[in-house]
Amino acid sequence: MPKTWSIFCDCPELAVDAARDAERIGLPVEPIVDDKPAETAMKAIAAGEPAALALERAIGADQSVQLAEAMRSHGVKVPLAIIGPQSLGLFHDLGLAAVHETGPMVAIAALLELGTDHPWAATTKELPAADRVRLGDSVSPRADGRFVRVDHGLIAHQDEAGTSRPIGTPRDVATALRAMRASHEASRPKVPVVQGVEADAVLDTILGPRRALSDPASKAALGPYDVPLPMEELCATPSRAAYEASRIGFPVRVALASPDLRLWDHPDLVAEVFSAAQARDVYRQIMALAKSRSADARLLGVTVSASTMARTLLRVRMEPLLSGPVLTEIGFADPHGRAAGDTTQTVLPSTARALERVLLRLRGSSLLLEGNAQERKQAVSAIGDVLMRLAAFVHQWRDQIEAVEVNPLAILVGGELEVRQACVTVGDAFSRSLHAG
Repeated sequence: MPKTWSIFCDCPELAVDAARDAERIGLPVEPIVDDKPAETAMKAIAAGEPAALALERAIGADQSVQLAEAMRSHGVKVPLAIIGPQSLGLFHDLGLAAVHETGPMVAIAALLELGTDHPWAATTKELPAADRVRLGDSVSPRADGRFVRVDHGLIAHQDEAGTSRPIGTPRDVATALRAMRASHEASRPKVPVVQGVEADAVLDTILGPRRALSDPASKAALGPYDVPLPMEELCATPSRAAYEASRIGFPVRVALASPDLRLWDHPDLVAEVFSAAQARDVYRQIMALAKSRSADARLLGVTVSASTMARTLLRVRMEPLLSGPVLTEIGFADPHGRAAGDTTQTVLPSTARALERVLLRLRGSSLLLEGNAQERKQAVSAIGDVLMRLAAFVHQWRDQIEAVEVNPLAILVGGELEVRQACVTVGDAFSRSLHAG
């Protein structure tokens, strides 16, 4: 006899939907409308009760991690329905079987009742062709039962003894199986530690009141973590810019250095130059344009860096979560990628296989993972190495900083990576320490 599932909802309409969907397949449920459904669900999990969540309001990353940890520590799965446009990738990375409707959520609960680790391993060969396309053919060498059609257009799971248990409509079952597969291989490796970091040097850079560091200061803080930085010099005069440009070798990139005017918001404050005379002129032009853009902006000068050819530009933003891991947003930094909103979220650290799944969620993933399997593996390894180093920085200084943004992280034609622009946002830990003293 199946146990009764407690379905915690944040609005009455979802409770009604969940009850209706569960009644259709004969699954015992008790919908509960709660002001804090996720917290109440975690208490039910700790008490050993089967629980599911149906939410109209978005759930935060910290609470998602806490829910996943509660699920993992008690060895259970929590079906999760998030109604609305919130992306499900982060939930799947955490091991949460998340869907967008109550029907697939109830189907996940029914599949969990089967007590098998791989419900998608059931054979689909007895289903009509259209259903096999929806569910996908099972390729498991050991079929765990079979999916069959039953009354009212439902799909049921049939075990070796011939006992059938309704799961849901073909569309709901297909969505449920995809979510369970996507969330099956969640893992949480330890946060990497970068050896040889001089903590005092980093602290000297980030110590102080709440503020956003300039690009040169941000790179100075990240440098000890061996993130790939360009050959670059900060120049406060036109003649110094001309000298450094000649020393580095033309062409070079000349860009404004300011904690107040970011290049990703002002792309016209960077230029490629091909001579010392042009470097002087561009310096003056950039400074004049910056002053006209914001009279109160702090202008440190320009950075002169070696000009490199990028194949793809990424934007990466990280922030430490109270629950431990580092929330990471990855997207494309080029104009088309920004306009399309081609981004995804995950938590770090993660395995290389999990990171590849994250990158594949981007619609432009072919720009990152092109070529054969070996080339794809190398690309994931190179991107993953930089992300893990950034995550190590964020994790080590989680009490001092609020976020790190790299925009862009350039993937060069040869496969190397380069942090072209960075911004470390320092929190108020220093101010709080002064008040506490």
